[in-house]
Amino acid sequence: MQNKFPLRSLLAAIFVASGAFVGFTTSQPALRAQNSAPQVVSRPQYRLDASIDYDLLTLKSSAEITIPASATDPLRDAVFFLYANAGGVGGDDERRKNLVVDAVTLDGAPVRWKLDGAVLRVQFPAPQSAPFSLKIDYHGVVPRGGKDEGAMGSLGALGGDISGILGLEAPKTAATKAKNTDYGLYTYGNGILSLGSFWYPTLAVRRDGRWADDAPEGLGDVAFSEKSDFSARLRLPKNVVLAAPGQVSKNVSGESSIYQVTARDAREFAVLASEDFVAKSKKVPIEGKTVSVSAILLKKNAAKLDKTLDVAGKALQIFSKRFGAYPFEEFKVVEAPMKNGAGGMEYSRMIGIASMLYGDLGSQLSGMMTSLNLPGADKLLESLGDEGGAAKADNPAADMLGGILGQQKEMWDSILETTIAHEVAHQWWAIGVGSDSQKHPFVDESLTNWSAMLYFEDRYGRETAEKMRDLHLKTSFSMGAMLGGGDKPANLPTSAYTNNLQYGAVIYGKGALFYGELRKLVGDAAFFGALRAYYAKYNNRIADPKSLRSLVEAQAPAKKAAIGALYKRWIEEAHGQKDIGGGQALDLGGLLGAMLGGNLGGPEE
Repeated sequence: MQNKFPLRSLLAAIFVASGAFVGFTTSQPALRAQNSAPQVVSRPQYRLDASIDYDLLTLKSSAEITIPASATDPLRDAVFFLYANAGGVGGDDERRKNLVVDAVTLDGAPVRWKLDGAVLRVQFPAPQSAPFSLKIDYHGVVPRGGKDEGAMGSLGALGGDISGILGLEAPKTAATKAKNTDYGLYTYGNGILSLGSFWYPTLAVRRDGRWADDAPEGLGDVAFSEKSDFSARLRLPKNVVLAAPGQVSKNVSGESSIYQVTARDAREFAVLASEDFVAKSKKVPIEGKTVSVSAILLKKNAAKLDKTLDVAGKALQIFSKRFGAYPFEEFKVVEAPMKNGAGGMEYSRMIGIASMLYGDLGSQLSGMMTSLNLPGADKLLESLGDEGGAAKADNPAADMLGGILGQQKEMWDSILETTIAHEVAHQWWAIGVGSDSQKHPFVDESLTNWSAMLYFEDRYGRETAEKMRDLHLKTSFSMGAMLGGGDKPANLPTSAYTNNLQYGAVIYGKGALFYGELRKLVGDAAFFGALRAYYAKYNNRIADPKSLRSLVEAQAPAKKAAIGALYKRWIEEAHGQKDIGGGQALDLGGLLGAMLGGNLGGPEE
């Protein structure tokens, strides 16, 4: 679900899950087969209660979750995900866990459960044929991240360091199936505590009488959930500012702040906090109502508050007009300690934007040049952004890199705006219209990245939009495919891609460009008519890979065969290097775009 433009791995967590079934004995009172008084519950209901030790980075929490059930689909078990335990989060040792479960109870009586990595399975002694509530008590730790390495530090995390990528040594290629990428969604780094939506048990999606219970694997987002209603009570030190979706109230008691938060119609419930957050809000008119848009950044980046508000507000207006009105009264943009090239992450009614995108690019480039240890590298940045390009360094490798850097200013200048626009678009594709971001990542990420280009078109005109497409889509595809192992079909699961470069090239580059081709084929009336119908029909639901295509065909029935042929070529086959072209010149901006393109939207998740 999350825009992940792919920094270093975190420390391993200190808890180990027991892995055993616990807590159920036949001597306990018999558990009900169904509620004595039927409830009207059409979606999961979460009541979360957590105490966070901000100094020790520990968490003690309980979650009471009301689960829909019916006589037509009685539940003999329930499956939850503790995404903080997904492989790679906080370290490479998958035996270690960030969260452990203490007890699971139904009506106060223990039930059988087993925690296997990120997957929690709960078994019932009798089928549940009406809505019921489980209480899960758990505790854990939050990994402490290293120093923020910025945009350039993320280059080395993609299968080799910058020297390897530039051809100064042989690039590394993944010989085995790609593993989960740790995007820093559940971590403390850069003065920010990010729990993301990984900190509580998430009920698995149930379809056709079974749970979607596959363990998270591969690249991109891992989260996949139904729309739910959340209420939460969170205890933090009184000097810590909390960012969360929905309506937030705060009461100070002694040295603690108690936050009460309510968020309905949410795919997930994300939490970020910092002692150094500052916030600014403005009212934005959107399709006949007023939305309060807030930017929450570190104090050192306060100068970017107005730009953040401007881009987010405009994006909400543009997408509401094009796709259907943004349905909530508030929206928040929060700085986040993301890593491994992730530029941003979408959450319900809120997005996270990586600290590296708010930092000074010149300083980040200087750090990269120093790390390369090339003779004359200190001269290369002297004229970056000038008409003449970067300075010569009297070293072939350094001169080559200098030429690349000298052509990238336009790309750098647009990355923050592109990332915000991308993450805002996720409110329609992934948050509104749900989809399985592990099995079918192109369903939300490709459409979202195309939507970010639509933002530039509607705000600045088609000429600017074409320039942004060349920079952020075409070049990202060419570079990502060239360095990541070539093109692949776009309708594959995340685990099928070799690395973040290939994943970004196919899903964020080629997949996004497909929608431009589809628009040209059927025309604006049919294309945007289908998008509005897609959002109207599948908002609050789960779409599959053919859902939008069928609506486009309904809008342009005479072109059904041509739509099918286009879909097959661009989504089901691998002709991108012929259809899109490029890949001849090494472009550092395109390389970062390929990385961030695999992580703009995105935690995708």
